[in-house]
Amino acid sequence: MFALSTLPAPVAASLQAITQKSTDGFVANFSKEIVLNDEGKAQKGISALRKWHDEALIGHRATIDIQSEVTIGEHTVVHLIMDGDFEADYNITDPITLYFDFTVSDSVITTLTITSHDPIMNTVSISTPNDTDPISALHLSRRPQKPVPEGWVRVKLQAVGLNYHDIFTMRGFISQSITDPLILGCEGTGTLADGTEVILFPLMGDPEFKGDETLDPQRNVFSEKTDGTLAEYINVPKRNVIIKPERMSTETAAVMGIAWLTAYRMLFTKSGLRAGQTMLVQGSSGGVTTALIQLGSAAGMRVWCTGRTAAKRALGLKLGAEKAFESGETLLEKADAVFDTSGEVTWKHSINSVKTGGTVVTCGGHSGQFIPMEVSHVFVEQLTVKGSYLGTLEEFRDLIALVVAKSIKPHIGVVLPMAQTAEGFRMMVDGKTDGKIVVTM
Repeated sequence: MFALSTLPAPVAASLQAITQKSTDGFVANFSKEIVLNDEGKAQKGISALRKWHDEALIGHRATIDIQSEVTIGEHTVVHLIMDGDFEADYNITDPITLYFDFTVSDSVITTLTITSHDPIMNTVSISTPNDTDPISALHLSRRPQKPVPEGWVRVKLQAVGLNYHDIFTMRGFISQSITDPLILGCEGTGTLADGTEVILFPLMGDPEFKGDETLDPQRNVFSEKTDGTLAEYINVPKRNVIIKPERMSTETAAVMGIAWLTAYRMLFTKSGLRAGQTMLVQGSSGGVTTALIQLGSAAGMRVWCTGRTAAKRALGLKLGAEKAFESGETLLEKADAVFDTSGEVTWKHSINSVKTGGTVVTCGGHSGQFIPMEVSHVFVEQLTVKGSYLGTLEEFRDLIALVVAKSIKPHIGVVLPMAQTAEGFRMMVDGKTDGKIVVTM
């Protein structure tokens, strides 16, 4: 028999009250503002808790057999087997496996969440950023799942794409301080409770904002104001869940949200290019750069790219580039538009490689945030410089439709299990990427 003495006092007393069928003894351990989440249905207050105990437990002659428990911070999760007279109301004849997740604060239970699956999940998170050694900030940990807010849904993640945004977070380049371990990850794909396969649109913000949501002052992506996708489960707004097309693979769906959406907006919304025009992509092996090459080729652009090594240039040609140049190489013919994801190191070359009246589109500063630029060259040559940030929900839907219609297969260099996430980030920090890196849950 399980020893209740190993549990926090209010948890032990509440479980003891269940076995004694004492509603008064049960509710005495909870705060007046108790929140009860029973398989996704939220109720609040002692009266609701009392009614639940009377009707769901005593009314069905429920008994419990405790199997195990784990305590993480304020959370105590008890795994138990419940039996009772549930056939008439629920058509249940066999004992039920349940998990009671108690949140205890100041010696009272403030939240009780009941689920049929283990609410403790594996995550990849950071507690303290490290600018000089960002990988050291990572740790694999087990965390309790949070209750699903109203208007949100829980997604069981299957695969997640890694992004430079995560590395910036590991280095501390974030707008808010980290008070709890922060789960990393900005994009991903998974399933809803009913098994529906979905892709996550990563951009959130003010629900009342009208217009282009990339301009919303409150815009944020997963792992900024909410937990990220590098976990077994995530809660997301219903608006951010898109049904995954049957013809799209799990790995492809995992990388649509950040790099591919960013590349789509840079190319089709910002650059002004049309089929047959020339585009230069600064780089040929990263997530955004490989997406730009593949999307540009599929759309009929004449795609050029640069690469620091012969292998990287060969990859660019393999993905659809017409020409591949060494980094910094002077072009014999200038491009109609240049796409720069790097910043400081490539910027001068980008400005000098675009035609008079052409456009440079930027989305990142991985090599440095402060760019050298001769302003007279910009206004004399009438160049247009455009910044680009992620993409809208409409653009996301259009991206997915294009990838499916054209049978585009994003170049994914490596697929790793969750336990090897740090290895994937190390490849990115060391500049050894070969397309996108995907982590499976």
